[in-house]
Amino acid sequence: MKMITLTENDLQVLKKHSINEYPYECCGVILGVSGEAGKTKIKKCTNIQNQLNEKEPEQFPRDARTAYYIDPKELLSIFKEAEDDSMEVIGFYHSHPDHEAYFSQDDFRMAMFGDEPSYPNASYIIISVFDRAVREMAVFTWNPDGKSFEKQSIA
Repeated sequence: MKMITLTENDLQVLKKHSINEYPYECCGVILGVSGEAGKTKIKKCTNIQNQLNEKEPEQFPRDARTAYYIDPKELLSIFKEAEDDSMEVIGFYHSHPDHEAYFSQDDFRMAMFGDEPSYPNASYIIISVFDRAVREMAVFTWNPDGKSFEKQSIA
């Protein structure tokens, strides 16, 4: 599995987004062109988890401090932009405020479509933020043999 390659500027954008959204989870999509490092677009998304939790607490019991939900209209717009610009989804990212950078059961569930990942070639970046400071950034990629997402170090 090929891991996502991000520039130092890309990483700074992710860090800043996670710090600005603290104590809530930030979320976003990373567009790119396979095999072309440096040709990425970081698409910051709106986390609508608080609104969903307020409106339907039984279905969405957690708020944005421990969960995220990207606005579906925003996601469709990003997918259209990717298609228009001959790019693809190469990654997703979100933060874990006051928690470590691990791939949770909810992260796994959201990444999957049945028994396979919705985006098997995408990397998933999780940013651990404590007290408005990034503690760790971890990237997880799909391992088809192990049927799991495995942690890689960010270069």
